[in-house]
Amino acid sequence: MHVNFCLLLWYLAITFIALGVHVDEYESGRVTRGDAPAIVVTAAILLAWLFGTYLLNVWAAQPPRSAAKLRDWRATLTALANGFEPQPSPRATFASMIAPGTRGAREYPRFVADTIEFGDLHQLGHGALQWSYLAARLPAPLPHLVLDASSNDRARSDLPMRLNGAQRLSLEGDFDKTFRLYAPDSYERDALYVLTPDVMAVLVDAAAGFNVEILDDTVVFFTRVTDDLAEPARWQGVHELLTRVVPRLIARARQYRDERVAGQDTPRVAATISAAIAADSDAAASEPVSHIGPDGRRLERRNPRWSRTASVLGLIGWGALLILLYVVPGLFAFAGLMSVVDGRVG
Repeated sequence: MHVNFCLLLWYLAITFIALGVHVDEYESGRVTRGDAPAIVVTAAILLAWLFGTYLLNVWAAQPPRSAAKLRDWRATLTALANGFEPQPSPRATFASMIAPGTRGAREYPRFVADTIEFGDLHQLGHGALQWSYLAARLPAPLPHLVLDASSNDRARSDLPMRLNGAQRLSLEGDFDKTFRLYAPDSYERDALYVLTPDVMAVLVDAAAGFNVEILDDTVVFFTRVTDDLAEPARWQGVHELLTRVVPRLIARARQYRDERVAGQDTPRVAATISAAIAADSDAAASEPVSHIGPDGRRLERRNPRWSRTASVLGLIGWGALLILLYVVPGLFAFAGLMSVVDGRVG
């Protein structure tokens, strides 16, 4: 529809300007009988184009075809059979680099069960992207960690934002070949505490095709959409993440405490947890709330000043493109039409 409207405006601009110039330059500002065929042809093409636009709009507004409905039903029934409810959302429901704000993104399809959700996230606006994701709630926050999978790279990393390369932490073995790990400065040991050898092994085996972001008390696995949720492969991937990877990360989050934060030193936390366990499950609520130090809450983006400048330049460029595609031809079309109308009056 956007392409159609843009071309229609440029068509009107070119034809009306051509008619206006012809009337002003060659006929002394008066419309003659010789201009009638050109005006009639222009009007006929315009009417046919508008009718085609109407048909295009009707076609775009059609409900999904039977095959698309069948895929949606199959995905929904599979979700219900596995304890998930379909709950599409017009905005992002979790924080992540693929959803930097609640607005500007929608989640469809989206399936939810307790502390887990998965589906497709659509970033809106210019440069729109579509991600398949799985987000799981952790029992306690962890430092901000990003695992950039190398298997889904294109010309460069497919992460939606560039991270400061100084925060990259190199590990040995197959893990370094599969993921590029980013951890906040001074949180390198904490990252190794979370990513124990068994966790790294299961990430390589079951999540090699996903980027992974741990942000506060949420872990998000995401990649560009490749498989339909109506196909078995996508569900098998979800099953692998939920049964092999997520439980290990939950266990690490339950045990982790940031000793940089006052009151979270290991002896005091251990004594409190032991007392809670001894006092039965009702006393577990007395377990202290975990916090992450300010330096570990967020990774630094690569050259943030340039990133802000690039964002501003991108918005300016996008606005200039819209002006070029719509406002400029609209003004020329109006000017050309007024030239023809003035000529007719004269």
